[in-house]
Amino acid sequence: MSGEALPQDAPRQEVSRRGGSLRGAGPLRRGDARADLGFAGVPTARDGGADTMRPGALRGAARGRDLDGLAHTLFRRLSPVIAAVVLLTQVVIAWVNYGDQIRLTGERAQMMADMTARALARPDWPASFGPQLQALTLDPAFRFAVLRDASGAVIGRLGEEPRGRSFERIQVSSEIEAGNRDGSGPQPAGSLTLVLSAEALRANAEKQVVMVLGASLALILAFALALRLAVARHVLAPLARLLAAMGRVERKEWVTVDLAGHRRPSREIADVSAAFNRMVEGLRSGDEARHLLAELERAHARLAEANGLVMESLHYARRIQRAVLPGPGSLRESGLEVAVLWEPLHVVGGDYFWIEEIDGLRIVVVADCTGHGVPGAFLTLIVATALDRILHDRGLRRPDAILAALDGTVRARLRQDREESDLSDEGLDCGICVLDRAAGTLDFAGAGLALTVLSADGVARIKGRRHGLGYRPTGREEPFSTVSLPLGDGATYYLMTDGVSDQMGGTPRRLLGYRAVAEILARHRGLPLDGQMAALEAALAAHRGAEPRRDDMTLVAFRPEAG
Repeated sequence: MSGEALPQDAPRQEVSRRGGSLRGAGPLRRGDARADLGFAGVPTARDGGADTMRPGALRGAARGRDLDGLAHTLFRRLSPVIAAVVLLTQVVIAWVNYGDQIRLTGERAQMMADMTARALARPDWPASFGPQLQALTLDPAFRFAVLRDASGAVIGRLGEEPRGRSFERIQVSSEIEAGNRDGSGPQPAGSLTLVLSAEALRANAEKQVVMVLGASLALILAFALALRLAVARHVLAPLARLLAAMGRVERKEWVTVDLAGHRRPSREIADVSAAFNRMVEGLRSGDEARHLLAELERAHARLAEANGLVMESLHYARRIQRAVLPGPGSLRESGLEVAVLWEPLHVVGGDYFWIEEIDGLRIVVVADCTGHGVPGAFLTLIVATALDRILHDRGLRRPDAILAALDGTVRARLRQDREESDLSDEGLDCGICVLDRAAGTLDFAGAGLALTVLSADGVARIKGRRHGLGYRPTGREEPFSTVSLPLGDGATYYLMTDGVSDQMGGTPRRLLGYRAVAEILARHRGLPLDGQMAALEAALAAHRGAEPRRDDMTLVAFRPEAG
C-alpha cells in the first residue's frame, strides 16, 4: 500500500484560546505565546528592549495562575459533546431494537392467525372452532381473539377485549376460506382477529433506556477522570515545573536555553527562549547570568517535552484511524486485485475507504469528509460506524440504497435534520461500487465523487449526483441512482478523492486536474496496480515541486482477480 510515509518534520498543531473559544480563534500571532506565559515585558531584538532583566520581573508570571482551570475548561466543553454522542447512539440502538421486537411480534401474531385460519378451513368450522381457538392462549402474550362469519357476525370469542392505548397491543386478522359441502373450491367463510399484548416489549424497552442512562453516566464519569489525569500529567505538570523554574530565576539561579534540540520548539516558544538568551548575554560576565541561563534551559527542555507529548497523542490518533481502515489481510481476502494510496494532509485526515466481501459481493467505498486533520478524522469515525451498521445490521447491498442510508445517518448524527439556525454544514463526498462476479456486473453510485474506468476503449468517467452527503438541506438535491456496468476483461476501476487532482504546481503554475491524472494512469496501464500507484505518486510530486499539498489524498484502484 502506498502513501504511508510521514514527513520528517510533522506539522505542529498550534491552538489559541483567544476570545474564550477553541473554534474560530485563528492562527496564533507572534507575541501571543509570550503574553500567555507572562513574558509580555521581556525585551527582544525586534522591539529594541534592554539586555538586562529587572529583579522580580517574573514574579507575576509565577503567581496567581489557576492551572486547574484548563482541565475544567476542557471538561465543560467536551463533556456535553461526549454525553450527547453517547446518549444519542445508545437511544437510537434501543429504539431500533424496540422496533425490531415489535415487528417480529407482529409477524409471529400474523403467522399464528394464518395457521389457525388454515386449521379452521373446514365446512363445519363454525361448530368446531373451540380447540383451535384455545391453542392460541398458549402464547404468553395472548389477550383476545374473535371469530366472525362471512357476514361479519361474531360466532366465537376468547379472552378479554382489549381497552386502552393502541400501542400497547398488536392486532392482526386472517381470512378463513372453507370448501362447500358440494365439493366446490374454497370460498371466504369468515375471519379471525387476534390481539397480542405489547406491554412486555414496552417494559423491556424502558429497562433498556434505564440501562443506557446508567452506562452513559459511567462513560461520562470515566471520561472526566481520564481527562483530569491526562491534563494533569501532560499539561499541568509541565507548566507547574515551568512556573517553578521562573521562581528559581527570580532568586537569581540563572540558566541557559538551548534552541537546537531533538524536538525543536514552535516559533513563539523559540522567540521567548531567544529573548531570554539575549538578556542572559548581557549578564553572562557575572554569577547571576550563568545561573539564569541554566534554569531557563531546563525549563525550555520541559516545555519541549510537553510539545512532544502533544505530537505523540496525534500519532496515537493516527493509529486509531488506521485501525478502522481495512488492513492488508482484508485487502488480500476481498477477491480483488487492489492498490491503495491513502495520504492525509496532516497526521490524521478526513479521507476514508472500505473494501469488503459480503454475500458473494465485493463492496468498495471511498469517502472524502469535510476538512482535514482532526475535524475530518472525527467525521470518518462517524462514517465508518454508520457504514458498518448499514452493511451488516440493515443488510443493504445496492449502492444507491447504501448512499441514501448513509446520508440519513450523517444528517441525524450531525443534527442536520432539525430546523435550527445553527445547523452544522459538514458532510462528505462518497462513491460506492458493488461487484457481482457471478452476474458479471459492477454497480456504481456516487455523491460528489466519480468512478474512473480504464479499459481497452480508453478512459471513461462515470459521475454520480452532484451533491454530497450531509450538509445543510437545500431542497435541490438530486435522487441517488445506480449505474450498472459490465465487468470488462482487463478493465481497471479507480475511486479517488479531489485531493489527488487538486494539486498546484508546474510551469506556469496551474491546477493539475482530473484529465491530467487520468492521462498519468493511462500511460502506466501496463504496470501492476502497485506500480501504477508508485508512478502516480512520483508524477504528482514532480508536478508540485516545492508547492505543498492542499488536501488529503486517497485513491483506490481495483479489478477482479484473474480466474
